[in-house]
Amino acid sequence: MAANAPKYMPLGLALLFAMCAALELFLMFKAGCAGDPKGGSLGNPARALDLESVGLLTLLLSAASGGAAIGLALRSIHRIAQGVAFALLVFIGLWFAGAQFEVWGVQSCFKP
Repeated sequence: MAANAPKYMPLGLALLFAMCAALELFLMFKAGCAGDPKGGSLGNPARALDLESVGLLTLLLSAASGGAAIGLALRSIHRIAQGVAFALLVFIGLWFAGAQFEVWGVQSCFKP
């Protein structure tokens, strides 16, 4: 498939990666504004968990599309390994960034 893939496919996957990553961080911030699912005392924790579940789907789509973009763009023998490594690094990085955005959402929407 990689040999017959159009030249614009890695660019389209990279754009999908960026949009899904931005959407995931936005959803995590909105989840923090909806409520605090960790403590359960602020806002609506059920709504926050719903937003987090949608954010997880966008996180997975972002990691998969980023890894696929790297795998299709590179022409080395190790392109599959590099694509998987990029996807794992993106997944871990966005997971931690999403947690930080959620904390910022709680702090900005529930000021004492």
